[in-house]
Amino acid sequence: MKQATDLSAQFNRVQQIALGIGAVSVIVSIIGLFFNSEQFFQSYLVGYIFWLQLSVGSVFILAIHYLVSGRWGVVIQRILEAGSTTLPLMALLTIPLLFALPVLYEWARPDAVAHDVLLQHKAPYLNVPFFVFRVLGYLVLWTAVAYLYRQWADRRDQTGDVAMHDRLKSFSGPATAVLGLTVSFASFDWMMSLEPHWFSTIYGIIFGVGAGASAFAFATIVLSLVKDDGVFKGKLKPLQFNDLGNFLLTMVVLWAYVELSQFLIIWLGNLKEEIPWYIARSTHGWNVVAVVLILFHFGVPFLFLLLRTNKRHYGRVAAIAWVIFVMRFVDLYWFIMPAFKPQFTIHWLDFSIILGIGGLWIALFVSQLKKRSLLPQFDPRLQEEVPHGQPATSESF
Repeated sequence: MKQATDLSAQFNRVQQIALGIGAVSVIVSIIGLFFNSEQFFQSYLVGYIFWLQLSVGSVFILAIHYLVSGRWGVVIQRILEAGSTTLPLMALLTIPLLFALPVLYEWARPDAVAHDVLLQHKAPYLNVPFFVFRVLGYLVLWTAVAYLYRQWADRRDQTGDVAMHDRLKSFSGPATAVLGLTVSFASFDWMMSLEPHWFSTIYGIIFGVGAGASAFAFATIVLSLVKDDGVFKGKLKPLQFNDLGNFLLTMVVLWAYVELSQFLIIWLGNLKEEIPWYIARSTHGWNVVAVVLILFHFGVPFLFLLLRTNKRHYGRVAAIAWVIFVMRFVDLYWFIMPAFKPQFTIHWLDFSIILGIGGLWIALFVSQLKKRSLLPQFDPRLQEEVPHGQPATSESF
């Protein structure tokens, strides 16, 4: 009982700190809006997309968890559910961007469209009313899927009805397909259309993989912080962290694969319509950011997670999860900001806005997480024996 009370007090403290940091950062960012509105909205776009990908990634991993019925997902299910329930907040926070479309997007400026044949050709898709309709549609759909997962999981916990597990699994097939499609189009709309003369058919996959990596990294970090809660006694073993480490390894390898595939195809094609995107991101300081991504979004995590002893130690897995989580912001910054800045620079609004949105996101996440048991009740997978060998001893922790 004391352990549960201590964890509840820690949740309350984290929530208060996050809310405080978020509120102060929002106020500071609003002040920055009056001094440099263009920079404000550029930084806001990066910060918004970073936290949005975490919310959407949580729903997507939750869908995969139910679809494959993996035991690995039970220990992070509540974390993913809490992350997915932040989508209403992200829907609210999208409003400032919808009012700033002409500031951010060339296709939203009538004078630019009037003098550009390509923009006129893309106008049936890239226009303000249809863009707003699509964005609102994505958010409503994602929120609805997250709501159904939460409601059905709660009903299973309350009634112990095993049929609810079958419903969740059946729902997750089409949900995974729809989420994958809408996340891809959302990345086209929010990010790729910043440079409407350039396009890539693998762009949506790159963003989706990054969102999944963010969700896995964040869930691993949170699990490492709450693992001492009594509800995990006898159920959370080094093998679960080994599984999460394997997923993190998979995500960073897949991220590197799709990134390299896009680069090689464009480099080999050497077409003037395609290469400017990479030229902008490999010169004037952005090349340093690219090297940082290669080293710390792929190289270091890949080598670290190859070792089983590392993956079965919660502290080491959590540390590399932190690296991946931070690199997700660097990756998005490298994708988005060169569309506005030929020279690599960092503005203080980049930090204040991501802290402002993040503080609100974390506060809401914690408020949802602390409302329920950290493990689902009556989940048949909790009783399953580990199928792939004996877990390591608790000394690995």
